[in-house]
Amino acid sequence: MLKLPIAAAGLALLLAAPAARPAMAVDAAMAPSFQQHVSIHVPRMTVTTTTIVVRESPAMVERHAKSCVEVGRIQGFTVNAADSVDLILEDGSLLRAKLGAECPALGFYSGAYLKPTKDSKFCAGRDALRSRSGRTCPVQAFKNLVRAR
Repeated sequence: MLKLPIAAAGLALLLAAPAARPAMAVDAAMAPSFQQHVSIHVPRMTVTTTTIVVRESPAMVERHAKSCVEVGRIQGFTVNAADSVDLILEDGSLLRAKLGAECPALGFYSGAYLKPTKDSKFCAGRDALRSRSGRTCPVQAFKNLVRAR
């Protein structure tokens, strides 16, 4: 059994013990820093003959087209010739916008803009394509592109 005077003496020693020092503010330069690093491994795909299917594009022939197209029908464009831009219409058909020799189509690889008109039409002889680099090229004529027979 524990004797009362010994327990009281131990308790008195605990109460008389000096308190722990308060923690001092740590300088930001000396503060520990934590870093986290995440690595994501993306496996390399090997290119083999089975992954590449080379298809020759079908031969296309230019046919007469109207001089205007509604802007809402234009879904995109592609550059396939040096002097023209092929417009992709909503029904999947292609309409070639002839720009002329003085305006190379290579400037349109990064994008093209149409200036909106009141009648919402894009017309040859009146309107122009604008490249993202700032060049403006008037459209001389439109031609429908159809597969050659």
